[in-house]
Amino acid sequence: MKKLLLPLAVASALAGCGGGETLEDVKNETPTVVPQSTVVFDPGAGEISVPNDLLLSGTTDGTLNIPGEGDDYTNPQLALGALDGWSTQMPYAIDFDFSPGVSLDATSAATPGNVRIFEVVMGADQSSQTCAQVPAGIACEYVKELNFGVDFITQASGNSVAVVPLKPFTQGRSYITVLTNGLTDSAGNAIAPSSTYASVSSEDPLVTEQQLSLQAVINSYEDVIVGGSDLSKDDIVYSAAMTMQSAGEVLGTIKSLLAASLTQDSLPKPEMMIPQQPALTVGQVFAAQGMQDINPAFNAVSYEKGSIVLPYYLKSPQGKELSDLNNTYWQANCDSAVTVLGYKEQAGEAFPEQPVSENDAICATLSGGQLRDLSLDDKRHLTKYNTIPKVQSYRNIPVQVTKPADLMTLNAIRSQLGLDAMSMPAAGWPVVIMQHGITSRKEDMLALTAALSIQGFATVAIDHPAHGERGIDVDNDGTDDFNATTGSVLAYMNLNSLLVARDNLRQSAADLLGLRLGLNFANDPMLNTMDVGFVGHSLGAVVAPAFLSMTNAELDPQVDPLFKVNTVALGSGGGGIANFLLASDSFGPFIQGSVLAGAGTDESAAFGAFLQEGAVSSCAQFIDNQEAYVGCGYQAFLAQLTAQGDTASLANIQGLLTQFTYAAQTLLDAGDPTNYAMRVNAQQTPVYTSVVVGDGMENKPDTVIPPMVESNPIAGTIPLAMMMGADNAAQTQLADSPQSYLVRFSKGHHGTLLTPAANPQAGASAADSAAANAEMQQQVATYLKSKGTILPITNEDVIAQ
Repeated sequence: MKKLLLPLAVASALAGCGGGETLEDVKNETPTVVPQSTVVFDPGAGEISVPNDLLLSGTTDGTLNIPGEGDDYTNPQLALGALDGWSTQMPYAIDFDFSPGVSLDATSAATPGNVRIFEVVMGADQSSQTCAQVPAGIACEYVKELNFGVDFITQASGNSVAVVPLKPFTQGRSYITVLTNGLTDSAGNAIAPSSTYASVSSEDPLVTEQQLSLQAVINSYEDVIVGGSDLSKDDIVYSAAMTMQSAGEVLGTIKSLLAASLTQDSLPKPEMMIPQQPALTVGQVFAAQGMQDINPAFNAVSYEKGSIVLPYYLKSPQGKELSDLNNTYWQANCDSAVTVLGYKEQAGEAFPEQPVSENDAICATLSGGQLRDLSLDDKRHLTKYNTIPKVQSYRNIPVQVTKPADLMTLNAIRSQLGLDAMSMPAAGWPVVIMQHGITSRKEDMLALTAALSIQGFATVAIDHPAHGERGIDVDNDGTDDFNATTGSVLAYMNLNSLLVARDNLRQSAADLLGLRLGLNFANDPMLNTMDVGFVGHSLGAVVAPAFLSMTNAELDPQVDPLFKVNTVALGSGGGGIANFLLASDSFGPFIQGSVLAGAGTDESAAFGAFLQEGAVSSCAQFIDNQEAYVGCGYQAFLAQLTAQGDTASLANIQGLLTQFTYAAQTLLDAGDPTNYAMRVNAQQTPVYTSVVVGDGMENKPDTVIPPMVESNPIAGTIPLAMMMGADNAAQTQLADSPQSYLVRFSKGHHGTLLTPAANPQAGASAADSAAANAEMQQQVATYLKSKGTILPITNEDVIAQ
């Protein structure tokens, strides 16, 4: 940890300040013979394309230094200052400056070799003994070049070149993007470096210490690339480093702390408790909800309610407005290691080697002395340099439990299915943890319990944070003030504070880790807690990879079996959350309208006025539902602009949404399943995924989480399944060892895993939805029962071929 602090001189150079000649002076003194098309790069004027590690310059806690960053992290652009790096999965653009009438040659922008990306090791990286001693911000070692067409592609995007990842970058790793003089403008001239870049990339020494520091950074980029590739310095017109943000370190710490609770009395051990209660069946629960025509199999499944106490890392809101949730995101329990190191170097002998408080001692003990609580770091952002989250409270969370009960009825059904009679195994019923979708609740997952009980499974389920029985009652008056199930979806997917949305996702994963461990101490011998599977639907499938990659990560041979999940079934999930939400037929118009309404632009004002007047005629039916009204109004507003031929406003709105999507996805990355999917694959956890792709006619693809996202090829349901190692399956699969599969359904809709009901908006008829529902549930139950070796496909009429 010796050289984590980036040189403050680089930060000064970015601002163009310091004694003597400045970068601006050097730029002005560089002669310009003819107008050239150049790469935009003028840090002193704030003109740099992101992602760019120059924004890590001068960091005191290991996070990005975003101009204008303060204490309010609701602005997505400024909230990037809470992160330790950039998005692993977002396309990014590098801008050019052209003379009037000149543009980027699109063919050169899409030609392999003109834009190249290299993985490198940066200074202060503790994974390399050599680089650990090199100052942070300096490129140190060449690792490899990424492959065009395999790892990424490039294309023209207006007056920019867009880099589109085909695979996510590896979290925590560093990369350098290089533009070469193979890029040309529409006049056929090679793109040139900006005068500023030409100055600092030169090996001729500049004047001031600040200039020399920035020159050392850029020269290090080019030296490492030239030393490891076939490029020469003359080929390079631009280079920029980008360090991907970390993902998983914080959840990994949470797992370690949960494991430590087994031996440390100071940490509460999660234990699932089921009290004595009147006997109920799932069928009776459905009847009490007013359901009709209940499948008799549900009357053979017992229903119980238990509870478990788990750590809660989200802060409690102090008011009842949605804005009161904005600062409830997770915070670290300690000062950042970067901050501690900087203070230690400054304080010298005055640095307190012994703990100054109980929490300081905890921080030091858990981190080997790298973390302390000396009140140095008032932001307390969770990063790879600060991985211990602060427990804000412990919550008593309701747990839903079902078990096969009436074996005579269940075995009669098994006989009809050609299955042998079953009895409870000596070790108890194997368990399936179930996790519901957004705006749903754990009780909705009961729809799977008949199919799972027929295969001999017990089930347990909890609500996501701010859902179902876990709504937030600020004043304890018995009425929830925030509940995504009965109220606004923004209680969980907080668009006003995306750090909160990220940490709701992480809280869901952390809760599942606690539930999995707590199962082992349940007071019910009928549960075999050494044989556990998982089913997730919608949001439950979205948070699953984070949970699975952590719960199945090796920690200790004695502890690992207590966390193990052996087989998984996911329905209608997806990765690239910001991307798929904006592309969603269900959520997209509302989210896009909300972003536009809050942007503070001329188009925002016009949209606000339109909602007050123009939208009433076409959206009056939604006037009592704000989310539906905003979504409807947004679509009507775009239609009006299109009819008026107002291409300028439409372009401004699209630009605004592009900026929002980049910032939003970057902020959500640490909770996004894309950043955990490859770990699930590496751990060889067998995963079944179902997705509705539609029939190309009336039955639409999933209208909530799209199977694919046009703007990002690694977002959506299908790319996530592929990253977890799935093979496409359209016929029955029989394997000797566990396999992962993706089944594409031509019929049904987003909720078909749980309901046979039609969805007219999705073009899914009652008959087709019922057939797809039966097929999905049989596939899930059989796949889990076979531990991933059998996938039955019995009704190919609902399967996309």
